[in-house]
This record gives sequence, C-alpha cells and structure tokens, in this order.
Amino acid sequence: MHPRNTLNELTGREWIKATKSWLICDSRRYHRNRDTELHPARYPEELVAQFLRFFTKRGAWVLDPFCGSGATLVACLEEGRNGVGVEIGPHYADMARRRLQDLNGDEAVVLERDARAVARPETWEGVDGPPRDENGLPRFDFIMTSPPYFNMLRTSRGGVESTHKRRAKVGLDTDYGDEPGNLALISDYDQFIEELGSIFDECARLLRPGRYMVIVAQNVRVPEGYVRPLAWDLAERVGCTLSFQGERIWCQDSKQLGIWGYPTTFVPNYHHHYCLIFRRRTSDLRPQTSD
Repeated sequence: MHPRNTLNELTGREWIKATKSWLICDSRRYHRNRDTELHPARYPEELVAQFLRFFTKRGAWVLDPFCGSGATLVACLEEGRNGVGVEIGPHYADMARRRLQDLNGDEAVVLERDARAVARPETWEGVDGPPRDENGLPRFDFIMTSPPYFNMLRTSRGGVESTHKRRAKVGLDTDYGDEPGNLALISDYDQFIEELGSIFDECARLLRPGRYMVIVAQNVRVPEGYVRPLAWDLAERVGCTLSFQGERIWCQDSKQLGIWGYPTTFVPNYHHHYCLIFRRRTSDLRPQTSD
C-alpha cells in the first residue's frame, strides 16, 4: 500500500482493477441465506464488499439508510468494517438483525427508523456507534445503499412468467409493503425524486468531508411504455448537494431473460444497475433552512 493512501488498503494493481467502469456480480450465484428470499429486492454482499475495499479501511464506520435485509451490514462484518443500518420496515429490520446474530455480529446496529430522520439528533440518542460532532450527530466514513426504484415492484410485468410473478405464487414479498413513509408508495415521479434527494441531503450531513457515498439505482420502464431515467435523475438531484464522481455499472449475467415486447416492441431486459458515486466536500452541503 502506498504510504500516502488515506482512502483504502489496496495496492496500485488492486486500485486499477477496482476502477473499471463495470463489474459482474450475480445475487443468484452468491446466494447464501434463505431468509433474504423474503426480501423482494436486494443486492449481494459481494457487491458491497468491492466498494468497501475501495472506499474504506478496516475499522471504518459505514451507514446504509435503506438497509433492507442487511446485505451492507453483513459485508461490513465480513470485511472488518462497522455497519449501521436504518430500515423503516419492522419485518426487514428484524430480518437484518437475525442475519447478523447468526454471524456473531451482535455489535452491528440496525435502527428501525424512517430514513427521513437520519440526521436528527434524537434518532441517535442511546445508540453506540461512530464519533459524534458538536450537534450529537454521528460521522461516517462511507455510505452505501439501494433505495426503492420508484414504484417498480408494484408495476405489472405483463403476461410473462417473471420472477416477480413466481414470488407471488409462492407467497413471497413482491414489494416493500404499506408501511407509512414507504417511498415506493409515492405515485408522482418528480415528488419521489425530490423526497429521495432530500433524504440523501440529510445523509450527506453525516458523511465526513472528502468521503464517499454510493447509491445503487436502475432506470425504470413504466406501464405507459417509456423509461424513466431514475438513475440519471437521481444523479442530478443528489449532485446538487454532493459532487458526482461517476458510476460503476453492476451487471447481472445469470439473471433470467424475459421475452418483453415480443413480437412488436423493443423492451430491454434490465440486467444492470448504476452504482452512482458521490463525494462530500465542505462546500457541497446545502445551507440548512430555518424550518
């Protein structure tokens, strides 16, 4: 490791490989915990691990404001980092805690909270975790998460026998439920982007200057027959607060293909996600308003 490397513990050769703009990582290939089948949309721990190794050193503090079934926290445990998760759904918060306990990760923190409250001091009262600032807010070395992809999980997949429909047939969750505050319940796209952007504004307040946040997102085809550029709109909105540094494209090479649109219309099989990378500089944060 270079003596001036303050970001991670990689050699120059490892650094080069980690900056390639795409990577292949398949949830099915790396499936390791049956409980995660109950969560309708999760990313693999191996994906998180790659970003942890690049953007943190061992012992770093990592936040996931939409932690779901706890993939980020499991990866932190395995990579020698300290994970803190925020999850609005009691069912998924409990799932994450069980997974961590099974791995002897009792010290990992899962807060059953709305991510909108992530930068409120009362959210962190009585919580053991990273160092605090003068306002009682924790300071994180890295943030990684995957928020809801608008209302995609509540959108019909047409007549195709999709994974979504197969989950429904066997009684597995197909969306995030009706929990009050669930962002996926927002039907207006512009409102959704702004609500999500506001949450990441608050997350940015907890990120140490010079440190990074990775948001995993995907563009979404809506029933009206066109694509909402969710990842790109999110990059623009969050870029108002943090400096957008680029993306890595996560490819799923073994995901099942669907015959969407056949035989008249082009409808792509979305087997990639955008891992949007942002960095905090002191001047990046928006001034706080009086309300």
